[in-house]
Amino acid sequence: MMTAIRWKLLKFCQLLYQLLYMRVITILVILLCLGFGMALVGTYYLSINLVDSQAMHYAKVAVKTLNEARILYSKNVVDRIKSMDGVLVIPEYHTVNGAIPNPATYTIELGERLSDQSKGMLFRLYSDYPFPNRQVTGGPQDKFERDALTYLKEHPEASFYRKEQFGDRLSFRYTEAVLMEPSCVACHNTLRSSPRKDWKVGQVRGIVEITQPVDNLTLIAEDGLKIIYTVLMSIIALAISGLILVIGRFRAINQELEQKVLERTAALNHLATIDELTQLINRRQFNLLLQQEWQRMQRQEQPLSLILCDVDYFKKYNDTYGHLEGDNCLRAIAQVLDNNVKRSGEFAARYGGEEFAIVLPGINCLEATRIATIIMNAIHCLKIPHKTSLNHSYVTLSMGIATTIPNDKSSPEQLIKSADRGLYQAKEEGRNRFIIWNEPQP
Repeated sequence: MMTAIRWKLLKFCQLLYQLLYMRVITILVILLCLGFGMALVGTYYLSINLVDSQAMHYAKVAVKTLNEARILYSKNVVDRIKSMDGVLVIPEYHTVNGAIPNPATYTIELGERLSDQSKGMLFRLYSDYPFPNRQVTGGPQDKFERDALTYLKEHPEASFYRKEQFGDRLSFRYTEAVLMEPSCVACHNTLRSSPRKDWKVGQVRGIVEITQPVDNLTLIAEDGLKIIYTVLMSIIALAISGLILVIGRFRAINQELEQKVLERTAALNHLATIDELTQLINRRQFNLLLQQEWQRMQRQEQPLSLILCDVDYFKKYNDTYGHLEGDNCLRAIAQVLDNNVKRSGEFAARYGGEEFAIVLPGINCLEATRIATIIMNAIHCLKIPHKTSLNHSYVTLSMGIATTIPNDKSSPEQLIKSADRGLYQAKEEGRNRFIIWNEPQP
């Protein structure tokens, strides 16, 4: 069954490979076009981010400049003349001789001077509580300014910005909150014309806004994108031309290599599952097949037996006769083990070094001991001399046998551990024997 599945999988992989191979130019062109499209999208969004970043940077600098101008005016002008008689600091300073603007009025008028309606540049300072002389222009004028005021009242340390159509131009609008400072509270709460007289330190008294057009920056970015797109298209065209030239040579070389690959693949598959010395299944394949047989026996509720074998005093054998003879000894033992696994699912494996394993699905403990006895007798019949063995003049085996009916509460590792304990006990009791190790069922 496993062989059939592997064969179908191999056929599918071959068909997929042939399809890709026959359409390799088409596939590469599609991949290049996809890469080109991703590059276009990436550079487009990069240009947008650059425009937004530039607008954000300029807006922050402009807001900081206005705030610093207001603070500088308040400390170096307003605070110095408070003690001078006859000088008033009021919003309506235009109508009073000897009066100067308060800091907020100064900032508003500075913003008006910096604004350029023809270029779409706007600097504003507005509030929920504009003074009487600024009732028309001192409050929020549109949805953006109302949204900014609402948001910044709840988040006074944050900023509020949006890119939107302002007038007939695409603009970047940026706002920050202006907080009531200790030096301003008394003034605002005592001025007769002040619309609110219960201000506290830290409250949002107004919003400073910078509106700047970004359509020119966008046009500059688009011009840069056109250059980038032209370069990318040239690169793609050269790449496709190069691929067409290379693919011809590639196909010729590939045809030569294809047969070699198939041959090497078969050899590697063999090496991946078979131990080179003994030609038995190797440890890795043993683990996979044991797991498969465990699941099969669990479904069928049948016993699964495992025999672990160890060549007695094999190190002494190698030291006495040499490693070449040691390899011959292992080959002979492997042949005996392989000859005694005949039924479907049964297999012998090289477990490691001089250790071997025999997996017997559907075999109970009694039948497993019969097979172990046959194997031990066959090893004795080989009569491989071992003059340095401490218990026999020929090579012998020690074995541990374990049998279980697989279930969800047990595992193949537990079966291996039980067989290993039996093998250890066989060695402890003098070797050249087998021990059945029974673990209590979970």
